[in-house]
Amino acid sequence: MDTTKLSDTKLAALSAAHPTLPSEYFAYLRDVGWGEAVSGRMIYSGPVAPQDVYGATFSRTDIVLLGDDLQGYCFGYDRTASAYGETTPSGDWQAWPADKGLRHHVGA
Repeated sequence: MDTTKLSDTKLAALSAAHPTLPSEYFAYLRDVGWGEAVSGRMIYSGPVAPQDVYGATFSRTDIVLLGDDLQGYCFGYDRTASAYGETTPSGDWQAWPADKGLRHHVGA
């Protein structure tokens, strides 16, 4: 695992810029950090627009990407449904079960 924890200043700026993201996401960046998680997933240092990865064909603007598995799948957060989920390499969104938090899906 090779992660970098975000400073309080950067976390405050990130949460101000993305107020609809859950507090557990910011706690993860504070406590664990961004970079490669134990699970092998890559956690981004901040949310990424899916269009930056999948291009203009990904039409949903209510989803932000938070990381990937280094094999073509990205995971993110649906701000409309308040749910974490995953996109396939072709850009299809699949919500994860709501009873599990971020750490369950990406590892600590």
